[in-house]
Amino acid sequence: MDTEAHKIRTKKVIVSGIVQGVGFRPLTFRVAKKNNIVGTVQNIGGMVEIVTQSSEENFQQFLYDLQTADCEGCEIIKIQISDISAEDQQVYPDFKIIESTANREVSIIPPDLATCDRCLGELYEKGNRRFFNPFISCMSCGPRYTIMDVLPYDRDTTTMVDFPMCEGCNEEYVSPESRRFHAQTISCHDCGPYLILKEYNKRSSQEEIQAKEWRGVRASSLGRGVKCINQPPRAGYKRDENRTEPCEKPVRPLNSHQVSIYKSKKRFERAVRLLKRGGILAVKGIGGYHFVCSPFLEETVQKLRQLKGREEKPFAVMFESVADIRQHCHVSPQEEQLLKSKARPIVLLYSQNEQMAPSTYKASIYCGAFLPYTPLQTMLVRACGPLIMTSGNISDQPIIREDSQMLALDSPLLDGILYNKRRILRSVDDSVAKIIDGKPQLIRRSRGYVPYPVFLPEREDNLKIFAAGGDLKASFCLYNRGSAVVSQYFGDLEEGSVLAEYRQGVADLSRLLKIQPELTVCDLHPNYFSTKFTEAMDRPLLYVQHHHAHVASVMAEHHLNDDKVIGIAFDGTGYGLDGHIWGSEFMICQGADFQRLAHLKYTTMLGGDGSMKDAKKTATCFLLGAGLEQYVSDERKTLIQAALTHGVNTIQTSSVGRLFDAVSSILDIRQENQYEGECAAYLEKEALLAEKSGVAAVPMAFGLIRQGSLLEIDAAPVLEVLCGLEWDQESGQGGRKRYEDQSAYLLRRQALALGFHYALAEVVLEVCRLLGQEQQTNKVAFSGGVFQNCVLTQRVLQLLERDGFSVYYNEAVPPNDGCISLGQIFVGIMNKDGSESVQLQSDRIKE
Repeated sequence: MDTEAHKIRTKKVIVSGIVQGVGFRPLTFRVAKKNNIVGTVQNIGGMVEIVTQSSEENFQQFLYDLQTADCEGCEIIKIQISDISAEDQQVYPDFKIIESTANREVSIIPPDLATCDRCLGELYEKGNRRFFNPFISCMSCGPRYTIMDVLPYDRDTTTMVDFPMCEGCNEEYVSPESRRFHAQTISCHDCGPYLILKEYNKRSSQEEIQAKEWRGVRASSLGRGVKCINQPPRAGYKRDENRTEPCEKPVRPLNSHQVSIYKSKKRFERAVRLLKRGGILAVKGIGGYHFVCSPFLEETVQKLRQLKGREEKPFAVMFESVADIRQHCHVSPQEEQLLKSKARPIVLLYSQNEQMAPSTYKASIYCGAFLPYTPLQTMLVRACGPLIMTSGNISDQPIIREDSQMLALDSPLLDGILYNKRRILRSVDDSVAKIIDGKPQLIRRSRGYVPYPVFLPEREDNLKIFAAGGDLKASFCLYNRGSAVVSQYFGDLEEGSVLAEYRQGVADLSRLLKIQPELTVCDLHPNYFSTKFTEAMDRPLLYVQHHHAHVASVMAEHHLNDDKVIGIAFDGTGYGLDGHIWGSEFMICQGADFQRLAHLKYTTMLGGDGSMKDAKKTATCFLLGAGLEQYVSDERKTLIQAALTHGVNTIQTSSVGRLFDAVSSILDIRQENQYEGECAAYLEKEALLAEKSGVAAVPMAFGLIRQGSLLEIDAAPVLEVLCGLEWDQESGQGGRKRYEDQSAYLLRRQALALGFHYALAEVVLEVCRLLGQEQQTNKVAFSGGVFQNCVLTQRVLQLLERDGFSVYYNEAVPPNDGCISLGQIFVGIMNKDGSESVQLQSDRIKE
């Protein structure tokens, strides 16, 4: 016998990862019991500490079982094991879950989790004590981040503290056999929360009056012998509609549990009737309110657009199941997996029919579809069918989370509010994603993903860092001990209410993670609100160029710490080292350093960043700059030309995003951006339609010009093809006016749109070949909002990988400006000895 293997030892095990709010302590308890382990388990800050007393053999089996056990939502990142010396040991009679402590620095907090299948089964299981409970949850599902006040994660550190457990829930909470053993969000009809329905401009129906009468009866007495008129019928009995006299027989009273179910069902049924009649409801969710209505009723959807002030942007639709989604959209296996993931993002899918109201998706080729992630949402879509479920806000404002704010809205376009008294501590919008090249690409990283960290190199000095991100699609990032927590999406900081929410979010997450930054990082743009906010923090500060941060975010995700990488950043705007607006950048990046080596030839444009909406004006500026004046059809041509000549309110830009706007206008697809990226989205739609129908791309090519150490990409040859092939020299007309057959015109437009995308991908390959040879590297990292374009991104990947390049892109964070804060953090971590390019950027801001 191996006496050493059977010798009793006491060990301390520290487990890091997503191990709070996911049932990890109860799991540890069960695994310890199974392996005859005695000791304790407790939450300590953001980790779990386990003290074990057992033989080495049992301990090793315990560790194996713990790491391989099925624990939905749990992710173990690191396990640290140490022996407890004999003098510090105590004798443990059994294994216990003990009171949590907050004596450790916090790094990992669980995100909000979609309702699990077992809870959904109980939701519709008659006789179950949580039957039809819109707040059912367990160890594996329910709100976490949005209700958590401080760590460690316990009921009294969340907003569930407002709802004391009833006797039945408490029995489950303390029972190791229960799947709600130490489930902090445990509740039922007796505990609360409860549904509340406020209706606007509605005369009480007879049924509503009866419900009010019944509540009055319950308030007066629930004893035997109570006489009542129109009491809600008990199961198995029909109401006598002709009865006018009070009941003479003693009535069996409902207990408080039955009354709670009855009231909840009545309020829910009234809400469903409102929706089915074409009403618009505000419904409280996990991270804030949604505006909810039918996607099939055009008048109702138009009212919703008025309510939100949202003219063109498509709405997201919630479906009960993937089978329901397939009736409206194409769903690949990868898209199905993403739809069903615990994060439950809105997934952009290729729409394949037109059953819904025209105003639901407008002219978009994509359907934003998602599955329910709360019990109440499941109940609503099961009762009503698919529902528009859009953020409960006025466009460009933060999502509303406070009941008082929604109740104060009191819009004549809103028919009611379905809410509850569970407080939401932080607004977290729905995440948005799509599949590109078979992998998820996030477009908005928020609920379900935040605040899960990205793991980066640890600095030896344990420096704590704050990165402010950018002003558009704003997020910030906090770094401590190798863990970078990117915040939820906030919106655009130029909106005062969004900036206020952002400021509050920084203070809130810094408190929750217990991080007081010793270094701050922000964008190079001197007029960004995020830059000014960071400067006001009065801490050591680094400035990081916008497009460098884009590429650095990819390097951070893929641990390209010291690799030499060809970085590509394509987007709409970003302040450059030369004071111009960049947006088509090729650079060599290594560590915290970068060097710009190629870009789109500068175009002089009018109106600064504010001109982004007017695609026709953008097209005029591009055509005049390319020497293609003969193709300009803008009636403001003379005025624009004079302003450009005299430098009146002009900027120099190398933005690919603006080039997409110009091409959209030239091809008469869209002349204005009603929302950010609209022109580019519809240009992508034309190219995608061409790909799917097998239309051949019109050949065209960008030029390359060497300017000293820089390569300039010349768009003039492409613009000339786009204009010239469509132009009739005799009539002086282009576009659809040349075609009597509109279908022929549309096919031609699709072929030109596809040709533009392919030409851009080809020039990316050409530049990467040149830079790869010069810099002796085959690694390419690309980022930026333009790479949300499926046609371009997939073509770039195909060409580069076929040519032998190792290609990296954003997966954990969006490629748009939602990734900027992570990239800034990466530069801050890698800037250990004072990077030359970081210093150059800091010097630039001081000029």
